[in-house]
Amino acid sequence: MSLTARATHRRREQSGETDWELYEKIDDNPGQSVYGLAKLTGWTPGRVHGAVMRLVEKGLVRTERSMRGGRSVLLVAPKEWQEYFTPEELDEFKQL
Repeated sequence: MSLTARATHRRREQSGETDWELYEKIDDNPGQSVYGLAKLTGWTPGRVHGAVMRLVEKGLVRTERSMRGGRSVLLVAPKEWQEYFTPEELDEFKQL
C-alpha cells in the first residue's frame, strides 16, 4: 500500500472515532450549537461541523437553524428513537 493510501486509510479511521466521540457529547447535551459543542470537546468549530455533517449523512443526528443574539446558529440533537420507524411500525409498538 502506498504512503498516500495508508494516510487516507488512517484519516478515515480517525474520523470515525471523532464522529462517535462527538455523538456521545451530542447525546449528553442535545440542542447545543456547533460552537457550544466545540467548547465542550476542545475542538475547532470546523472539526465539529465536519463531524456533525457526517453524522447527519449517517442519519444519527438532526440539525436545525436558529437565531441567537442576531446570529444564525446550527443546533444539533440526536434523533429520537421514534424517528427510525414508520408510523405503521409505531402503531404496532403501541398495540403490543
